[in-house]
Amino acid sequence: MNRAGEHRDLVKVLIADDEPIARERLRALVAEYPDLTVVGEAGDGAAALHACAEHAPDLVLLDIAMPGMDGLETARHLRDMQSPPAIVFCTAYDQHALEAFDASAVDYLVKPVRRERLAAALERVRTM
Repeated sequence: MNRAGEHRDLVKVLIADDEPIARERLRALVAEYPDLTVVGEAGDGAAALHACAEHAPDLVLLDIAMPGMDGLETARHLRDMQSPPAIVFCTAYDQHALEAFDASAVDYLVKPVRRERLAAALERVRTM
């Protein structure tokens, strides 16, 4: 429920990051929102695409620097899906922001992800 007492649909979230500690931090932040649920995690781009095909998330929290297929390439593939998820990049590198938005990102968060920035990104996703 939001603050006005309206019910919100449950937002399905996929976390894609090659660092287990980063996935754990994002999972803990997402758990603070009763209208969000983590439906899967992935450690690289190929696994993220597979998990998206399997779980049809509404939102992907996506790292850029991952082994194999990086987050930018992953985002381009996700953008081409029939019902693409919203993408919020969560990365240690601020220099990729323009490329991220070109790949249809809703937001770009620099690690360590702050609670307030995640809240703002989630609000953007909810109003899409």
